[in-house]
Amino acid sequence: MESDLDRELDYHVDRRVTDLVDSGLPEAEARRRVAIEIGGATQIREEVRDVWLTRWLRDLVYDLRFSARSFVRDRLFTPTVVFSLALGIGASTAIYSLIDQVVLRPLPVPHAERLVLFDWDGPELADTFGSYNLMSYPICRDLQQKTEFFDGVLCRALTRVNLSTGGNPRPAEAESAPVRISRSSE
Repeated sequence: MESDLDRELDYHVDRRVTDLVDSGLPEAEARRRVAIEIGGATQIREEVRDVWLTRWLRDLVYDLRFSARSFVRDRLFTPTVVFSLALGIGASTAIYSLIDQVVLRPLPVPHAERLVLFDWDGPELADTFGSYNLMSYPICRDLQQKTEFFDGVLCRALTRVNLSTGGNPRPAEAESAPVRISRSSE
């Protein structure tokens, strides 16, 4: 490949010199002008070698060998790099998974574009149950009976409960869905 490169470069230089001589320039001036146009044969050879895949692969192998020697030489640096890479890859994967589930994938319901959310914007009804956006059970039942408008109704309420796993109970947030009525899907 090297000899082919040299031969091809010499051909192009000679061809350009011949063109300039044919246009009336002396051969010495033509060679000087070609050398200026080309910018140096060594530079062109390096640019062509950089394009060759064998050079790229060889440089990759050299870089990998250098990295391996560096990791063996500095034993504290290796775990730091591995931990940093693992942390970065894990964080990126977690963020992409969240975006994939929330933004990119459609909701797992038929006709998701037809979903509607009704919200209650009023005072909190009680200190022990519900929140400021709790819809009453009678309102939920009335919405359920409006079959000409709704295919189904789901009422839910956020509430505070006490949970225990055999020890002292601890407060936690819970969501209850007392009424879920839907007609058969189309």
